[in-house]
Amino acid sequence: MKLLSNEHKGVLYAVSSGICFGLLGYFGVTLMNENFSVYNMLFWRFVVGSIVVALFVLPHYKTVFKKPKDLIKVFLYGVSFYSITAILYFIACKYISTGLAMVMFFTYPVMVILLNKFLYKSEIPKTYYGAVGLILLGMCLLGSGQDLTFDVFGLLLAVASAFSYACYLIASDNSTVSPLMSTLMVSIGCLITCFVAAYAEGSFFVPHDFHTWMNIIALGTLCTALPILLILRSLEYISLEKASLLSVLEPIFVLGFGVLLLEETITSTQMIGVVVILLGAIVTLFGKRLGGSALAQKWNSFFTKKTK
Repeated sequence: MKLLSNEHKGVLYAVSSGICFGLLGYFGVTLMNENFSVYNMLFWRFVVGSIVVALFVLPHYKTVFKKPKDLIKVFLYGVSFYSITAILYFIACKYISTGLAMVMFFTYPVMVILLNKFLYKSEIPKTYYGAVGLILLGMCLLGSGQDLTFDVFGLLLAVASAFSYACYLIASDNSTVSPLMSTLMVSIGCLITCFVAAYAEGSFFVPHDFHTWMNIIALGTLCTALPILLILRSLEYISLEKASLLSVLEPIFVLGFGVLLLEETITSTQMIGVVVILLGAIVTLFGKRLGGSALAQKWNSFFTKKTK
């Protein structure tokens, strides 16, 4: 007798992916509190993540390395877009909480839509105008509270991180590279970028403390490689659309872990802003059901195919 149906297994894998990714802010900020620069912390994150993903890729090396030009393109996307995404997100965490930074990062669905409109003249469903309004309203609510100047700067950094990620998605839309191989190439591109930045800044160093290495391994494995593998596993059992909906839970996990583990605080007004932004993200993701066009299908493919 089966304890779990295939659908339940898929949901479990997808939610587990969100929980793992939700710890990203905790381990990243913990390392930065140990005098790691953003660049050095991310370098070691992507080193560990690359090693873990490579272990899954290498058994299939005869098939995954057949298109070197496509691999180089994905590598360059990691250098030019994804590394900037990660760097700006963690710099934003210095000014606002990890949870709020992640919620702001989830404005990138709207940016993908707007970039498609600007670059490819794609039609924007009417429901997406409502989604944009909700997200902008949520951003205003998040900007309220104490230390407004620092909050606004942190929010802008988080939005810039989301924009960079949207550019990454647009650039890699037609890539034929598998998700696992894409993750590996992007991770290698990011670790090179972050190493150069850390070396130029003079902040690069090799950690020696055992506890620090445990945090680095957790960051690269638990918060980078594992959530990617889990979400790919979930797609064997559930639809892209359902996986997309479940992935919207990620900023909630980040927010919760930030409050529980990092003793971060959030006002009631900002909490309302979180809810409003998440509603806007849901409307964006499921505009097809609410009267959207084929663009929603394209977005669902974006959301689940590409790496975090």
